[in-house]
Amino acid sequence: MDIVQLIFFYFFVVLFSLIFIVQLILAWPRKFKRSYAGNYKGNILVIIPIKGLDFQLVENLESIKNQDYREFSKICVVDSEDDESVQYIKNSNLNYILSSHNSSGSGKVRAIATAIEKYGDFDAYVVADSDIRVKRDWLSNLVRPLSIQKFGVSTTFPYFKSSGGFWSRFKTVWGFVGKGMMESSITVFAWGGSMAFRKDLLEGRMPDFDSDISDDMAITRICKEKGLEVAYVPEATPYIYSPDDWDTFKEWSIRQTSLLVSRNRSALKIGILMYGSVCLLIFGSIIFSLAFSYLFLIWLLPVVISEIKLRTRLRDRGITYYVAGFIIPFFYTWNLYKASRTREIFWRGNEYKL
Repeated sequence: MDIVQLIFFYFFVVLFSLIFIVQLILAWPRKFKRSYAGNYKGNILVIIPIKGLDFQLVENLESIKNQDYREFSKICVVDSEDDESVQYIKNSNLNYILSSHNSSGSGKVRAIATAIEKYGDFDAYVVADSDIRVKRDWLSNLVRPLSIQKFGVSTTFPYFKSSGGFWSRFKTVWGFVGKGMMESSITVFAWGGSMAFRKDLLEGRMPDFDSDISDDMAITRICKEKGLEVAYVPEATPYIYSPDDWDTFKEWSIRQTSLLVSRNRSALKIGILMYGSVCLLIFGSIIFSLAFSYLFLIWLLPVVISEIKLRTRLRDRGITYYVAGFIIPFFYTWNLYKASRTREIFWRGNEYKL
């Protein structure tokens, strides 16, 4: 090699080595150690916003109903009597009300605000999406941190249970990105599919809440602005049975990421830097190992560790999950790019401007 080639060679060796060290640190397994010793005993209303028929809706509603918590009430909220879910709600012996709150936010935000406005005498509220399947101790575990005043909201994150083909399994692996965010005090957020908060959280802040598109981002923002923390409770993890194909997964993933980056532009920069650098490391390792020495395959160690860590998180088995784990950095980098250019989203039949 001449001097110019040598300079380029060492430049990229140093660059990829630095990326390797950072990614190795990020990939290294860590155990989530936080536990909550509280025992919340307040009067709780579980709010279930519903629009249309979620996959296995009856089984989901039955699981939410059958909880071991001492005393709680539940109410479904629908947009109209004509919603196709109404008959299923009746069959499950659940009560429902019509969404009527005057809100500029999303349909889900309006539904939650309607329930809080109508039933304002509860100590705490729990929001449960109609696509989650929960265990009998879900509610008890979820509300436990509310007995500790420094926590403004308690939340968890789902395990996407594959009920379809490759993209359904891909969604399972994708979910571990969110789980990783939950396990960090820096990136933890209130996930709207399963979150609990005391009634005082929204006192004086209801206009801020009901003007937002995203209920979970609004609750997270209000919580942090009040100087409170978000409690992540993995013991309350629900299942979401996922029959996704490519079209439904693509729409869902871009919508979720678009909501995130529209509220937090730093998440876009951090995400592209983090996942884009993994893509570069993979390419660099392959190119350098073919061109110079197979020793450069050591740069793939963070990817190998991530695949091993994936095995410990999976509740299912199959080679496609590990294929999905390998291509997640490439897909998520593309997803972030698409989300950064998205100006409107479609959600449950409605269009929202970001």
